[in-house]
Amino acid sequence: MDQENPNKIPEFKEAALESFSREKSRRCSVKKNWFWGMVICLSCLVMIVAGGCFSGASQENSKSAADESMSYDQASGEAANAVAEATANTSVSFDTSKIVYSGNISLNTEDYQDTFDKISRYVLEIGGFVQDSGSNYASEQAGVQANSGYVTIRVPSAKFSEAMTHIQTLGSPISANVSSTNISQQYQDVQAQLNNLKIQEERLLEYLKQATNITDMLTIESELNRVRSEIDSLTTTIKNWDIEMAYSTIYVSLYEKKLSSSVVSSPFSEIFTKIGEGFVTSINLVLYILAFLIVLIFRLIPFAVIAGLGFFIVMIIRKKLKEKKKRLKKTEMYESEDTKKEDKN
Repeated sequence: MDQENPNKIPEFKEAALESFSREKSRRCSVKKNWFWGMVICLSCLVMIVAGGCFSGASQENSKSAADESMSYDQASGEAANAVAEATANTSVSFDTSKIVYSGNISLNTEDYQDTFDKISRYVLEIGGFVQDSGSNYASEQAGVQANSGYVTIRVPSAKFSEAMTHIQTLGSPISANVSSTNISQQYQDVQAQLNNLKIQEERLLEYLKQATNITDMLTIESELNRVRSEIDSLTTTIKNWDIEMAYSTIYVSLYEKKLSSSVVSSPFSEIFTKIGEGFVTSINLVLYILAFLIVLIFRLIPFAVIAGLGFFIVMIIRKKLKEKKKRLKKTEMYESEDTKKEDKN
């Protein structure tokens, strides 16, 4: 029994050392897995927080967009309903013959008087007339630097578009616009009132013929005068509308100015102004970028705090693992020394 024990002791030590190394490797693998598990959990936490922030912002944006869309749809529906009601309530059909046209033209011209005369002659040629005109001639005493003026012309409605186009060719156009007013409903209303008044006039005339009392005759004549006065007023209104529809109005403003074809303009006349504007624009752009970066930094502070906290935890864990590895190495060294000593003994 005593001879067999020395041979079995080394085998027992080897088995114990092997089991100890297996247990140590298992613990190291568990610690490594735990370390990477912590890293993955922190990464997921950061991603969840960031995703929550962005999803919240997107939900707010989508909500505001939906609210705007709903308000727009509601306003559009209300406008459509209003138009439908107005159309339903309108008993008068649209009459294109009861439209009053008017136009405005502003012209630059090299010779004010020549252009003014050409416009006047052209209006007479197409069957129109000059309704109103005025001129301001250049005068050093009056402080007028150049000739200018206006002319209001009336042209047949059939020649309105042609006149607008031709007058613009007599100079350099500054602006031109056309407006129209549909008076079909007003026209028909006034015409209906006029017809009713004429019927009243006829009845009053019949009553006047049948009247035998002076008091009744005076009363009927007074009412007849009132009705005839209203008839005259409405008749004048209709005649004016007929003239407005038959002859369109064009307001022409003339300014004598040397055109670019006869005057050399220097491109350096406003160079310092353009340089100043460009410099100010560049400064505004730089300030805008700085403001954007500052806002971006403050937005990223929460994410930076979370990332820093995670990094701090990871560093502490790594430090502890290194310390444990050092202790394990020292333990292994001591055990190996003890084993060697036992083997020598």
